Amino acid sequence: MYSLNPMRRALIYILGVVAVVTAIGFLLVLNPDTGARIFFGVDSSPVEITLRHSYRVPVADEKTVAIVATATRFLGSLNDNQRQAATYTFADNAQRSNWSNFPEGMVPRGGLKLGALSDSQRGNLEQLLAELLSEDGVKNIVYQLAAEDTLVSSDWLRLMKYGSEFFCLAFLGAPSTTEPWMFQFGGHHLAINVTVFGPDVSFSPMLTGGQPLHVSHEGEDIFITHKEAAAAQTFMESLTEDQRKLAVRGDQAIDLLLGPGEYGTVVDQEGIKGSALTVAQKELLFGVITARLGFMNDDDYAAKMETVAAEIDDTYFGWWGPQGVLGTGYFRVTGPSLVLEYSPQNGEDPPDHAHSVYRDPKNDYGSAWIGVPE
Repeated sequence: MYSLNPMRRALIYILGVVAVVTAIGFLLVLNPDTGARIFFGVDSSPVEITLRHSYRVPVADEKTVAIVATATRFLGSLNDNQRQAATYTFADNAQRSNWSNFPEGMVPRGGLKLGALSDSQRGNLEQLLAELLSEDGVKNIVYQLAAEDTLVSSDWLRLMKYGSEFFCLAFLGAPSTTEPWMFQFGGHHLAINVTVFGPDVSFSPMLTGGQPLHVSHEGEDIFITHKEAAAAQTFMESLTEDQRKLAVRGDQAIDLLLGPGEYGTVVDQEGIKGSALTVAQKELLFGVITARLGFMNDDDYAAKMETVAAEIDDTYFGWWGPQGVLGTGYFRVTGPSLVLEYSPQNGEDPPDHAHSVYRDPKNDYGSAWIGVPE
């Protein structure tokens, strides 16, 4: 019986392995979200929200009228192809939950790319973001886009679509004062998800953080998450030894519990409870929350913080990881109507990569307004 010699068998084996690896690589290039799911555990499943058949939308306030006018102006500046790329039905749960800390090349967002806008269209987008967000919120986006563009330094990173040009925007439904609609903007390490329901606006879920965290912008050295990291550290320093024993839950920083794909996940209320704090310490805890939620416009921020203030005694602060070095520890604020997480990545010192998330467990994606009650 004829048999192959060892060298030929080895060659055929090597060629077979190369063919399989090439086929897998080609598959992952065509379906990058599959690779992200296999290798990084990314959950890209659509959020499960059963929408109501009709909505009783309250009368819009002055702020919402201004937001709708600015959003309509932006959409009107797009050509037909751009508008088609940017627009989804309000019922599209797959697009609703299409955000991630990974770049576009690993988790395609859908929507219209920032790089596809003209200067005038980008100016209209900036006006919309300025209407939706506070000055701090707009600065956070500017800093994150600047940080993102420092990463485009190799062919591999270009293949993964790092860079601000790949950040995306999308509308679910048409901007309206009488019907619910949603606006999304984001990319690598950023997700602004805004659901508008008459006078009420939900910013949950919101992903911030960044990589790198240290960036030079217009001659100024910026630490993107400095405000919230400093607020958390100041709060920790205010605690007594016994209080700190309650607050500190572990000596190693942990990862996000409520990141992408975690709609409906319930986290434990761990750490020190607001009712165990002094008046001054409650103010410092309030400052930790303000540092993140202060990205909202003043009108909707005030409404949210009124609820936060009423629930402060039932709000917990927990800390995992090193203490005393700004931004190296994970912390979580858990209250009836909010969860904030700050998760430094890779154990860097000084930290230069972090994931921050905000969710409203009672109204994620505006579900309390738009979803069928369970």
